[in-house]
Amino acid sequence: MLSVNNVCKRFGDFEVIDNISIEFSDKGVTVIVGINGIGKTTFLNILVGLLEADEGEVYLKNLKVSDKEYKEKIYYLPSDFYLPEYMTGKEYAKFILSIYPNSSFDIFDKCSRLFGIENALKKTLESYSFGMKKKLQIALAISACTPILIGDEVFSGLDFETTYLVKEIFSILARKKKIILVSHEEEILTKFSNDILLLNKGKLTKMSGTPSEIIESIKTAGDLDSKINKLAKYFKTI
Repeated sequence: MLSVNNVCKRFGDFEVIDNISIEFSDKGVTVIVGINGIGKTTFLNILVGLLEADEGEVYLKNLKVSDKEYKEKIYYLPSDFYLPEYMTGKEYAKFILSIYPNSSFDIFDKCSRLFGIENALKKTLESYSFGMKKKLQIALAISACTPILIGDEVFSGLDFETTYLVKEIFSILARKKKIILVSHEEEILTKFSNDILLLNKGKLTKMSGTPSEIIESIKTAGDLDSKINKLAKYFKTI
C-alpha cells in the first residue's frame, strides 16, 4: 500500500502541498483533478521521488522513496518527457525495461503492434511524432509490470483509437495493480469515476457525484465560473 504521511511542499511562501495524508489502495484507478498550476505534478513528483517533500514521508509498505526497490515498483509516465533521440525505439525499450525486474518484452511487442508502432522501433526516436513517442512510453509503462503505475496527463496528444485502447487496458490492469492518473478530461472521469480526488489549496479531497458535477466543482474551486461570467459580459459589448 502506498502511504503519504503529513507531506508538505512549499515554493517560497506558496504552500503547494499542505500536510497531505492518504493511503492508496493496492488495486484500482485513482484520478487526481484540479486546475492548472495547483500542484498535481508536484504531488506526483514527490510520490516517485523526483522531488523531495519539505515535511512528511512517503512509503510503499516498508520501503522509502529513496530505496531502489521502491523505485522498481513504480513506473512514472510524466506529461513532459525527454527521449534520447539518437536511440532507436527498440534500443530505448530494452534500456528502460532492463531497469524493472518483472518487465516483459513480450508484452511490449504486443503493445507495440496494438498501438501501430512496431515498424517504427528500428528508427531513431528523433523521427517519432509526439503521438508516437507517447505510445512508446505507454507501451513501456504497461510492459514494466510494476505494482503501481503513475501517469500525468497520459491521454494528452493521443488519437481516439489509442485513447480508447489505453483506457480499456488500464481497466484490466487495475484489477491487479494500482494506477494513479492526473487528468482533466471528462471521458477519463467518466471511465474511472469510483475514486476521484480534487487537489485544491494544497489539500486532497475525495469527490462524489457524476463526472459533470465533479467538473462543476473543479470550476468553482478554480474560480472559473466568475471568469466565464466576466467573459460573457465582455463579449456582449463587442
